[in-house]
Amino acid sequence: MIEHSVESNRQGDTVAAAVRVFAKHGSFIRGVIRLRIEDASRREDLFQELFLKLVVQPVPAGVQNVRGYLYRAILRDIVDVARQKANDRRHLKKYAEMTRNSIHKRPSPSATIEETDQHVSVFAYLTKQLRRREAQVVILRYWDNYSVAEIAAEIGIDKRSVSRYLTSGLRELRRKLAIE
Repeated sequence: MIEHSVESNRQGDTVAAAVRVFAKHGSFIRGVIRLRIEDASRREDLFQELFLKLVVQPVPAGVQNVRGYLYRAILRDIVDVARQKANDRRHLKKYAEMTRNSIHKRPSPSATIEETDQHVSVFAYLTKQLRRREAQVVILRYWDNYSVAEIAAEIGIDKRSVSRYLTSGLRELRRKLAIE
């Protein structure tokens, strides 16, 4: 119990330290991120990821130039994001080339178990890239073969909303599958 209390105090201290850093240098951090990242939603994600990293690993006590330290941390995060994005794009490109199918087609009845398993796992991976509601609607429509009316009844939204979720989900999947 005492160890738990000590650990809670340490976590509270690191959170407080991260809050102080962001209170003092938040506008600098946001400015650097704004200059380096075009996508507004990605900017906010990067800002929050940096905060969490500073909670886990605070700025070392001996650092003289905190802004320089934060700048390098932001650049490392941007490089990590770019690598992850390139990795995702490479996997999606490979899948698109391999299947040469529309995203909503299931494997053929003559497909082997391995091909079917791979198709299922790639479909699951792709739908995880979507927002929760979009993924739910796309799966019900193209995997479970529900009609728009059946989807609306199943999840309790109107048919127009289902159509909007389908449209935006498919647009995002097509964008991700686009071979650049």
